[in-house]
Amino acid sequence: MKQPRSLDLLREVLDHEVVDAEDVSCGMVDDLAFGHGQDGPVLDALLVGPGAWGPRLPALLRLAAGRLVGRAVVRIPWHEVIEISEVIRLRSTAAELGLGRLDRKVGRWLAKLPMS
Repeated sequence: MKQPRSLDLLREVLDHEVVDAEDVSCGMVDDLAFGHGQDGPVLDALLVGPGAWGPRLPALLRLAAGRLVGRAVVRIPWHEVIEISEVIRLRSTAAELGLGRLDRKVGRWLAKLPMS
């Protein structure tokens, strides 16, 4: 039986690009959610979206960011992760997990700008 390898969450997961089952970029891992296991903390989910990184901003920037990009957070269960490399690969599509809504919204807004 193969021994599980240790994982440096800060270097190998946090702030890495998330890619869905169709190789579509879905954002970055903005934070991690932990639960309680028998032997201590257990990684439960990846958190993606401005609501995950907003609380780390100074108060004035947090308010501005909340108004500009919203406070949405998508929780991706850890069991959805199938590969950790330069990117975090998921077993489901972005639509199935509720990812990429902000990207699509910004894309529609940018498409309306002149010379875009």
